[in-house]
Amino acid sequence: MIPTARLDVPALVAGDGPVVVCWHGFPDHPASFEPLAQRLVAAGRRVVAPFLRGHHPSTVSSLPFSDGLTLASDAAALNEALGGPVDVIGHDIGAGVAGRLAALRPDLVRRVVTMSVPPPAALGRIFADPAQQQRFFYLFVFQVPGVGEALLNDTLIDYLWRTWSPGLSVPSYVRSLYADPAIRANSLRLYRANFDRSLHDPELAELASISEQPASVPLLVLGGADDGCITPDNYAEAATALAPGSRVEIVAGGHFLQLDNPDEVAALALDWFR
Repeated sequence: MIPTARLDVPALVAGDGPVVVCWHGFPDHPASFEPLAQRLVAAGRRVVAPFLRGHHPSTVSSLPFSDGLTLASDAAALNEALGGPVDVIGHDIGAGVAGRLAALRPDLVRRVVTMSVPPPAALGRIFADPAQQQRFFYLFVFQVPGVGEALLNDTLIDYLWRTWSPGLSVPSYVRSLYADPAIRANSLRLYRANFDRSLHDPELAELASISEQPASVPLLVLGGADDGCITPDNYAEAATALAPGSRVEIVAGGHFLQLDNPDEVAALALDWFR
């Protein structure tokens, strides 16, 4: 548990040296960073993999607001507690956390890598693609009270992992995490906050004009060549939403790149951090 100015953040931690914070996504768990963390630790880094707010028993009742600004503010508080600026990796929802953190508090980040989701300022473009909207069916169904709760079960999680990263199956730690109805409910709240303004923290509202703009610090953005959630073509214009010096790389693997291709991801991240 890492105390911060906002909340005590539960996290998996390994290694010694300069810190790399790794934020997970949906439906996932910090333990999915283990193969990547092993390589980062071997290179002399300390890896901190936090649980998103509301996704651990200790914070399951601490999600009155579930918007992206809430999660990014948590990340800023964590970086500050860790003596930031520090390096950050974000995957899926965690990519949004990392991108918004870089936009809001560039003073607290050193270098940033995002995986499997384009940067926040480029996200609007992908909703113009009907094929991508079909791949996002779960996002829209989750908005319907009762229906979202009924859909978010083992069958859906199996389907998402199987189609997003062909060849991967759902790890037991992910299945155990989402067996908790309260954590499933909090996952739905994250998605409902995309459309429901009552789930946005009014004290953070003035930051929205900054958080959705391109970060002033360069980002390394990684997409999977076989990602069945957000396909590689959705990164074609991602560079237009990035600071000068940023890079976009499409690498072998599906959506869960930290599991699909930890060797290449670690090599690219370590090079970027240097």
